[in-house]
Amino acid sequence: MLKERQHCKCPPPLCQKPSFRGSIRSIHNKGIETQPLYFRNHKEELEPQPLDMDQPYPEITEDGYHTLSFYSFFSLTQDKVAAVRDRMQLEWSRDLGMVGRIYVCCEGINAQLSIPQENTRKLREWLESEAEFRGRIPRFNWAIEHRRAFKALHVRVRPLVATGGQLDMATLSHEPQYLDPEEWDSELRALQARNKADPQLQAPPLLIDMRNNYEARIGKFEGAVCPDVDTFRDEMNVVRGLCQGKAKSEPIYMYCTGGIRCSVAGAILRTEGYANVKTLRGGVVAYGRHVRGRADGEKSSLFRGKNFTFDKRLGETVTSQVVAECDQCGAPCDMFTNCANTSCNLLFIQCSACADKHHRTCGSAVCIDRAKMTHDELVKNRMPPIWDYRTRVHPERVFGRDWISRVEKLAVAKS
Repeated sequence: MLKERQHCKCPPPLCQKPSFRGSIRSIHNKGIETQPLYFRNHKEELEPQPLDMDQPYPEITEDGYHTLSFYSFFSLTQDKVAAVRDRMQLEWSRDLGMVGRIYVCCEGINAQLSIPQENTRKLREWLESEAEFRGRIPRFNWAIEHRRAFKALHVRVRPLVATGGQLDMATLSHEPQYLDPEEWDSELRALQARNKADPQLQAPPLLIDMRNNYEARIGKFEGAVCPDVDTFRDEMNVVRGLCQGKAKSEPIYMYCTGGIRCSVAGAILRTEGYANVKTLRGGVVAYGRHVRGRADGEKSSLFRGKNFTFDKRLGETVTSQVVAECDQCGAPCDMFTNCANTSCNLLFIQCSACADKHHRTCGSAVCIDRAKMTHDELVKNRMPPIWDYRTRVHPERVFGRDWISRVEKLAVAKS
């Protein structure tokens, strides 16, 4: 039996009328229907959506996998959460050959996955055949670059976004306004023109990168504010500070990787009185597909660089500009990696020359030695984690004048 987590509590009864600010007109085989985009907390049982709604599918990939994501907000009782989790873990792995990271809780589902391309339509069939998901999952958000991006399938009971507090359906019902990539481009260009025409503008509209600081290192939108934070909870505190003093009717633009963090942040801001919150539908992932589909390609892209991904790829290309540098030698580079010593596991940018030189590690003697060990040797000589999470994603705190000795001292101290 799945052990239920205490922090995933069922939401209180819906006490506010849902906002339909995020509504879109979706063209399906059954015709055109209008409904909230990601908030699907209808009390009545919904009709199944067309099985071909996710087409056109991506082209045949080199390794035969499609990579995609989706999320949706709707109520599940605690007992159903456990049952759904067990069913997905079994059937998605056994019957669909899926790998990925899936979060389910009383507020819905957040999924990032890779699936054999011959089973992609079967996934939609599965979703529309299950009462808990029928009619509630929007179109798949296809990745920019496709390959098997995960090692295995993990379906976990945990909050969809780590807000540090309890989200309820009443808050999530206040969807922000979603702009598709074309609309997003148009509005940002209008803002750029406005700012250029009036450089003394006292309070230009906010464009906020809702991702963690390390994600923005390898790519971001021009003119975006990128808070120096490691968690969504810290990000919201910074965002509130940025919005303080602004008129509640002024536009606030937000983007993230695939959209869910902005859906949650936008809903929170709207409940706090900010009426004009606009987010990029599908996030940087959707914008990257938009850029690749344009006749002029990346030339007109307002995003520069790569989109960071939380999987084996650690990034996918939006434009060819390299906006970062190797943390070890300073050469232009946008390839994230983790130190090959899993006890270190430092997340940093490393060029191919430094990867060869340092055996794909951070470069400390301790990590290089462990990278050369066999599996049996590593098991025999286990080492506890060297870094806490906040340090592990901040290589600048490690790569100082004595960065190698610091790693070695900590490793010796914890061994």
